[in-house]
Amino acid sequence: MYFVSGTRLRLRSLWFLPAFMKSNNAVIKQLKITGGFAGGKELMDKGLVFWTLTIWEQESDMKVFRISEPHRKAMQKLPDWCNEATYAHWLQKDKEFPEWSFIYDKMVAEGKVSKVRNPSEKHVSKSFPPIKWKKTGRAF
Repeated sequence: MYFVSGTRLRLRSLWFLPAFMKSNNAVIKQLKITGGFAGGKELMDKGLVFWTLTIWEQESDMKVFRISEPHRKAMQKLPDWCNEATYAHWLQKDKEFPEWSFIYDKMVAEGKVSKVRNPSEKHVSKSFPPIKWKKTGRAF
């Protein structure tokens, strides 16, 4: 079984995009060298929404990554950068990427909201719209 982690982040302003992208690129470099990382992908959606999916050999591998730099530093900035932040974890039998529509459904049904300083109404209720731009993604 593989451990899967999905996130949905919405930046509250275009102003935060350069810093977010710089941080995101550093985190992706970190992912690629982290033990137990089996694959990942991300998607930029309409309205400054960013989706990520990472697949791990085991949950403990993801937890080591989560508290390591530069990911930990990025997580400290998200409450200011984002007005919506949700994540979900699950187990699956293989390391194939699920479809984005599956990830959206999982996030709405089972996702947990993270703390943000300026939450939108959609953040609290997890009533965000389905993914629209499916061609703006990449695997890593």
